[in-house]
Amino acid sequence: MFTIAVDVMGGDLGPRVAFKACKKILRSHSDLHLIITLTADVLTEAEQYFSRHQSRVELIICDSFIAMSDQPARVLRHGKSSTMATALKQVKEQNAQGIISVGNTGALMVLSRSILGTMQGVSRPALATQLPTGGKPLLMLDLGANLSSSADQLCEFARLGAAWCKTRGERSPKVGLLNIGQEESKGTEEVQQAGQLLSDTMGQYYVGFREGDSIYSGDLDVLACDGFSGNVALKTSEGLAGWVSKELSRVFDQSPAAWLLRPIWRQLLKRVLKRFTSTRYAGALLLGVDGIVVKTHGKSDEIAFYAAMNYLLEQTRQVDLSQVKAELIRLAPKDSATAL
Repeated sequence: MFTIAVDVMGGDLGPRVAFKACKKILRSHSDLHLIITLTADVLTEAEQYFSRHQSRVELIICDSFIAMSDQPARVLRHGKSSTMATALKQVKEQNAQGIISVGNTGALMVLSRSILGTMQGVSRPALATQLPTGGKPLLMLDLGANLSSSADQLCEFARLGAAWCKTRGERSPKVGLLNIGQEESKGTEEVQQAGQLLSDTMGQYYVGFREGDSIYSGDLDVLACDGFSGNVALKTSEGLAGWVSKELSRVFDQSPAAWLLRPIWRQLLKRVLKRFTSTRYAGALLLGVDGIVVKTHGKSDEIAFYAAMNYLLEQTRQVDLSQVKAELIRLAPKDSATAL
């Protein structure tokens, strides 16, 4: 029996979409138990949704929830009894194998660091997810947990990604660093310093700077970047996929010949675009904390939340945190490893 904690509060669309997703995943996974954290004002609605699954659902009423507008510093002072903190504590106390939250990203990061702690050698966790590409999937991080990052933190992200890939069977993961050009002189001071540090310490895996047009080339296993750049790149990709779909539909509508072939093309297009929509990769793993933590979009609908929950289940069943920690130590710079 697997148990996951679900923080249903704080999303743009309210807890109802999370309730629907939870109900759906209970139907599709008979070995799943849910611990749902919520506030008293939505308890009655939750009880109605899960009346047929009472034996597999535990509802924990909390004093408050963290709003999207709450600042991380305030969260640390006043958010310890919130739905998000309570859900994280279920993982800390080993009542659940993982947690998913639809709430404030910054709050999730600071509370995860405070409650679960970070892995050895990690100062800041990073949001990461695998993107579909023309070749093998690409693990990209950070996607928004840290808007700005130092050179050392960018190197941490690269090592985290490589460690995660090695535990998934990739013996020699190719790691790139997102930049505005591939030349050594390009980019900010932090990116240039990170590139030099990675060349010195991860020579076997580091393949240099990569530009945004390399994200979907399929030759990389890991692409490290600061959270601002990663988040912009991810959401630009989502927007582009939506625009392409609408533009092709418009072309089909205006062309009688193309309109005749529309049923065929629509199915093919739907299959391709499904790989790139936010619903497809709605879950992002908070790598670097000592627990399995997944963040889903604040604007997630029922389908996206359900996809993110399935992603969490996949991580809890496939990711061995002890192996990730061991690989991370092996990938640490020699002087750091000696100091530790």
